[in-house]
Amino acid sequence: MELHFSGAPEITAPRDAVWQKLRDPNFVAASGPGVESVEPVDPTHFRVITALGIGPVKLRFKLDVELFDIVEGRALKMRARGVAPGSAVEVLSSLRLENADHGRTRLGWTATSAFTGAVAGVGARLLEGTARRLTEQFWTDFARRAGARGWPAR
Repeated sequence: MELHFSGAPEITAPRDAVWQKLRDPNFVAASGPGVESVEPVDPTHFRVITALGIGPVKLRFKLDVELFDIVEGRALKMRARGVAPGSAVEVLSSLRLENADHGRTRLGWTATSAFTGAVAGVGARLLEGTARRLTEQFWTDFARRAGARGWPAR
């Protein structure tokens, strides 16, 4: 099952500050619901362990995350691939930073999520609703925290 989402929150911070936080895997992962651990491999690869519950299905995914198509200070793509017992997920996100009024930054994002296995079998409406909520919650929390003074904020 493949799902598509997008958004464009404004962040109360200049673009270079948001870019630095976007490139920090620990800062980004702190917005992820259920994230248990983050292990940087190199500047563009890291591993994440996260627990995900969709309806009656509760799974612990091991994700390999890659940053690519990086345009310094402006845009990047993020691919996360993971497996859990009997399930798999792949998420492709495109992120673009743009200057907004009054020193703010607009974070334009799109995400395509593909699920297979047990997690895909919980039903289209339940999966789509949960995936939409978690994805929007993730980027809303990132935007709030990226604009907050004094990291770490949660």
